[in-house]
Amino acid sequence: MGAGDPSDEEVVVTANAYPVPFGNLSRTVTVLTREEIADLPVHSVPDILAHALSADVGSRAPFGMQADLRLRGSSFSQVLVLVDGVRLNDSQTGHHNTDIPVPMDEIERIEVLLGPGSSIYGADAFGGTVNIITRGFRPGAGAGVRLGMHGLAEGSLSAGFEKGALRQSFSVTAGRSSGFRPDRDSRGVTLSARSRIGNSTTLAVSHADREFGADGFYGPAPSREWTSQTLVSVSRSREAAAGIRVDVRGWYRTHGDRFLYDVRSPGLFESRHRTHAAGASARARVSLADAAALTLGGEAGADWIASGTLGDHSFSKTSLFAELEWSALKRAAVYPGLRFDHYSNFGSAVSPSLSGSLWATPRIRLRSSIGRAFRIPTFTELHYRDPNHEASPRLGPERAWSAELGADFIPAADWLGSLTLFSRRETGVIDWIRSAPEEKWRTANIRSLRTEGIEIGLRHALGPRAGLETRYSLIASDAGSVDYVSKYVLDYARHGWVTALHFPLPLGLRSRQSFRYKRRADGRGYWILDGALEKAFPRFTLAVEGTNLLDSGYQEIRGVDMPGRWLGISVRTR
Repeated sequence: MGAGDPSDEEVVVTANAYPVPFGNLSRTVTVLTREEIADLPVHSVPDILAHALSADVGSRAPFGMQADLRLRGSSFSQVLVLVDGVRLNDSQTGHHNTDIPVPMDEIERIEVLLGPGSSIYGADAFGGTVNIITRGFRPGAGAGVRLGMHGLAEGSLSAGFEKGALRQSFSVTAGRSSGFRPDRDSRGVTLSARSRIGNSTTLAVSHADREFGADGFYGPAPSREWTSQTLVSVSRSREAAAGIRVDVRGWYRTHGDRFLYDVRSPGLFESRHRTHAAGASARARVSLADAAALTLGGEAGADWIASGTLGDHSFSKTSLFAELEWSALKRAAVYPGLRFDHYSNFGSAVSPSLSGSLWATPRIRLRSSIGRAFRIPTFTELHYRDPNHEASPRLGPERAWSAELGADFIPAADWLGSLTLFSRRETGVIDWIRSAPEEKWRTANIRSLRTEGIEIGLRHALGPRAGLETRYSLIASDAGSVDYVSKYVLDYARHGWVTALHFPLPLGLRSRQSFRYKRRADGRGYWILDGALEKAFPRFTLAVEGTNLLDSGYQEIRGVDMPGRWLGISVRTR
């Protein structure tokens, strides 16, 4: 993608209550469009997110089967994940937040907002917010097949048709693998259906079902896990009057999880959970003048769980929010925002934010923001018990203030760079802790945490079919001097670097590479090289693909080995 005029870049939505042109952005946002995703050697949403700025994807299995997502040194529970603006975060545990029920063929773009997002979306947006935007209607059909080492086999199919005012699309992906070692096999199915009625109403239904060997995931035993997630949403947008746009949405989400700690002893420490979430929201955008607009809205909903180990629990929530947008001559923009949330079990939270940007010169944009975020504890953090863990039902929310100062610059034609400094101060941080190895892990609001970092990005369009992008982040967290051991909070990537390159070759070939380096706070470091070589034919595209081509031995989650070199081949209709 060229960088000649950033003000003409794509519209993003996660940074503000309503879509904002790139030229008015006042926050750090990574946008990975469908075209950019096609230039990466990736096979799942976690693979894609690993290429975002300050993203730390902790995978327990390849191809997105299970992964924890952290942003800006946050924990995996402190990132909010959305699909078309609908919350996916699971109230049982943050480990399920990347169980995303969207086939890869249905992704239009992924937007990653770094920093607090509670003034827009409420709880959980500490380190950042990920919004997965699905594709609009497209007629016709497409298919793909992928085969590879370790019994890998995957197929996908998508189709769309139009009849009168109805535009209907379907997509399904199914795959399996025998695993790169015993008890690391997997299988999964992801499907979606989208109905567009006229120009204002959309009904979307999506589902993901997965089964995988979980050897060593949560202890030294050959474990197994089954997960499923279903998301249903209906939305309607219309112009209520001149200068007033109204959006209304309702949704229902349910997630199921069955975990067998030791397949040799069925029923021993076996867990079954089913969570539900339902809600509705409405927002209105009112144009106040040519350079100003006000967004007002509210939400109401509830979450509940039925679990053989955690028990049956529920909570309800309501919220009100407002954001003012003011811009002047495409040079300056200011966005003050405020949100109020009330929970039946956790009290209330007020989340203010203020951000702004200024084009200091035609090639340099300055931006700054400050905001407050909060997160309520999950049902696991409140109620989980086993011989090694004891949760506390008295936990309260954790809170944080975050600020950033950054600049975007155009050093030359087809170049775009960015530099950002950020700081986050957290209080009442929830963590599993213990003072000695013989003690149980227990949950507590015990930490105050200070996190700071620097982020650098550079993008260069090498031509119509070639490009280079590199991103680097340096993060440091300080919990002060404590007399206990932390399980999750200080597990983050101190250094993160990723470079992606794609370019044409002779004979009509095209190369795609991704080179990543990560050094964690505990000193572990590793390099990962993924790549693909493809050729387009009149009716299909053929590709030879490889992950971890350097055959690096590494663990993104301590104690869980990731596979070495893995080769495959894929065919997709055009």
